[in-house]
Amino acid sequence: MNLSIIIPLFNEAGNIALTLKRLNETVIPAFVESMEVIVVDDCSTDNSAILAEGFKSDYLHLKVVRLSVNSGKGEAVAAGIRASTGDTLAIQDADLELDPADLPALVEKIHSEELDLVSGTRFRTGSRYPFHAKMAAGANRLFSLGASLITGRKITDITCGHKVFRRNLYDRLNLTESRFGFETELILKALRDKNARYGECDVAYNPRRQTEGKKIRITDGLGIMVKTVRYGLEGRRWMSTVMIAFILAFMTINMMNVRHWKQEQRVIEWDAISYYAYLPAAFIYNDLSLGFTEGYTGTHKFVFWPEKSPTGNNVIKTTMGLSILWLPFFGAAHLVAHITGADAGGYSEPYKFFLLVSALFYLFIGLIYLRKILLAGVSDAVTAFVMAGFAFATNLYWYSLFQSTMSHVYSFTLITAFIWYSMKWHAAWSLEHGAWSTEHGAWSTERGAWSAVRLGLLIGLISLIRPTNTIIVLFFILYGISTFGEMKNRIIGLSRDYRYLIVIALMAGLVWVPQMIYWKEMTGQWLYFSYGGDERFFFNHPAIIKGLFSFRKGLFIYTPLLLFAIAGLIILWKQKSPHTLSVTVFLPLNIYIIFSWWCWWYGGGFGQRAFIDSYALMAIPAAVLLQVASTIGRKWLKGGIISLWSLLFLLGIYNNIQYYYGAIHWDSMTKEAYFDSFGRVRASALFNELLDAPDYENARKGAGR
Repeated sequence: MNLSIIIPLFNEAGNIALTLKRLNETVIPAFVESMEVIVVDDCSTDNSAILAEGFKSDYLHLKVVRLSVNSGKGEAVAAGIRASTGDTLAIQDADLELDPADLPALVEKIHSEELDLVSGTRFRTGSRYPFHAKMAAGANRLFSLGASLITGRKITDITCGHKVFRRNLYDRLNLTESRFGFETELILKALRDKNARYGECDVAYNPRRQTEGKKIRITDGLGIMVKTVRYGLEGRRWMSTVMIAFILAFMTINMMNVRHWKQEQRVIEWDAISYYAYLPAAFIYNDLSLGFTEGYTGTHKFVFWPEKSPTGNNVIKTTMGLSILWLPFFGAAHLVAHITGADAGGYSEPYKFFLLVSALFYLFIGLIYLRKILLAGVSDAVTAFVMAGFAFATNLYWYSLFQSTMSHVYSFTLITAFIWYSMKWHAAWSLEHGAWSTEHGAWSTERGAWSAVRLGLLIGLISLIRPTNTIIVLFFILYGISTFGEMKNRIIGLSRDYRYLIVIALMAGLVWVPQMIYWKEMTGQWLYFSYGGDERFFFNHPAIIKGLFSFRKGLFIYTPLLLFAIAGLIILWKQKSPHTLSVTVFLPLNIYIIFSWWCWWYGGGFGQRAFIDSYALMAIPAAVLLQVASTIGRKWLKGGIISLWSLLFLLGIYNNIQYYYGAIHWDSMTKEAYFDSFGRVRASALFNELLDAPDYENARKGAGR
């Protein structure tokens, strides 16, 4: 082994001579054939370099390199390595916080265990340090924990200055950090190298104060935190991963701040009363007929809104899809209610709290699948921006946090998962050089019994929550088709896979079995339309224009970011994307079905909530449009598209804020009310006079469409 020891030096006149003296006294292992010490003076303003040059030793082969500009530790180390000749490199700080006497142990470890990098660790032994070092030590432990989670390798001291590594590893890593981030970049990039072998070795630590010359500051610590994320996730599409974490953290903080599970009339409200009713009725009161609600004299508080079936029995109006998804959270809440002494009747704070948690959980799952879908065709940065847009600048935010017991966030997750597994079923696609191809796909085709079971269960749950969402099956049928010939091949392929299609159908039907048994018991019918004769679709007279553009609840008025989804369809066709036909067919059909419902504004709430379920399909063309904008050569066009996205993004966020504070009404907005509130966070004194309440009775008859 030929060892080169690099000592970066800046204004250490009080320590450099002693550092070199201790290094001179250190016994290097016998297998080291030659050793050189290279002191790199980073343009010191004191006489540090002169003292280093004046050090005499028969043992140390000493060289001093002077930099003309102060550039930072990382640049000083790089300059020392360029001037070195050894095949093994070691870093020794000049400030004596780390003792040169520990270097032989690091050198011995890298040699005996045939490692590529050995890092000193000051904290593995649990040693106690002075108070002035506790904050830095705690921050370093936190950074090291983050690095360990990111890399999957245990790191206990990511910023330790004592490092020994092979030159060939250094040459492969292409390090760029010029300041204190050097150690972080070295470790994280080395651990991304699959061939790099890493180890740690305990070293002593003598922390000094800033008054004693310590140069690292709080800003450097923040920089190290950023670099831990940057280098740890570099090449791993980290922006979209961090965006998911940010979205969930932001919403969780908001939920804990608002604490609406503590409000008597919140969470289990409106439609959620029926969605949720199956759980307490079955598992607490043991009576799905809801007969116990008549003349109840027990201690529990509850609320049920049953309808009457033709047989005179109580029947829950909505299907039980959401109750199935809520079941594990309901079980946890019931346990907590018993432990804490809360009312265990199904409607107290623990139950409402866990329902809110369930919404964030399913949102998290949905965002993971949305990320997978988008990354198949656009960059990590665009994926992050689009996820942020749909999470914060549409009504998905409202229905994930404030009215999260409505069905939409759950349907969003199920449909997004169905889209992803449909993509995996059919083919491997990737976007390269502006065109879609199957040559270098990111995943392989997945067809098999388990895949069929998974798709069947998903479509069963999707339809059990909202039957009209069954049209998402069109995505499965049409994904990857852009020509007549491909349609013909798809039909042949599906007929060839008929056994799997039967499995999909059986699994979807299996999900419906409990619901059908319930209906049979309560109504005498296996299939039952519980909404009655006055709630129906008007397919011959859909309110499409009003639904898209009216000030009452217009889709593009209150979620303007969705305009990018429509504009992006042009790019899908131009690129011959595998999504082209499936998205182009689904979106107008979904619009037609949603706005054919008698109550085209869907009652009270923020925006057109029925579209939330299929936001993943709307995110695809929006993302492709942004991707093209980010790479287009014409700066004015690129800037215009990105500026428009930013403007609509901010407007969507602002709409959410306005709705929260009452400047947007839940069902009675007019053009006059909209512009009266424009630029206001809270409603004006005239706002209520400008509203126009919808006529629900006439709407049931199809009037006013």
